[in-house]
Amino acid sequence: MPLVLSEAKAAALVNLAPRTMQAKRLDGTGPAFVQLTKRRIGYSVEALRAWVAAQSFQSTAEASVKARGAA
Repeated sequence: MPLVLSEAKAAALVNLAPRTMQAKRLDGTGPAFVQLTKRRIGYSVEALRAWVAAQSFQSTAEASVKARGAA
């Protein structure tokens, strides 16, 4: 069973504010999440690691190309 963190702990782990995590979840740009209850969201450590890896780039040019492609 994967380890699931609360939204606040997941946000702290990736150095973002909980509100930023919420915004990313709502616009579809954040990590995969788990709907624990109607009002409670969690994030698996594996999903957070995968999301951070997908946000990693070797150069700013590489990041810019991805950002333009997403727009």
